[in-house]
Amino acid sequence: MAGPDTATRKRLVKQGKALPDSGTGSGGRFPIRNANDLRKAIRAIGRARPEDRAKIKRFIMRRARELGLTHLIPDSWKSGK
Repeated sequence: MAGPDTATRKRLVKQGKALPDSGTGSGGRFPIRNANDLRKAIRAIGRARPEDRAKIKRFIMRRARELGLTHLIPDSWKSGK
């Protein structure tokens, strides 16, 4: 199943539900609208550049708190590892 289109991703960035892209024109990275998106983002973090992972983890954890889904965050992230 495909993710949101470019226009939707751009809207999600403005709403704080996705990270701005890094100049690729894709609209936004790691869009998180619901539990399914959160699970996908957690699995996809390994594909991010190593230098971006800490920022992306913080974003994912913030969205999990906003959605009331902190139970989906891996235990290794919660302990600060």
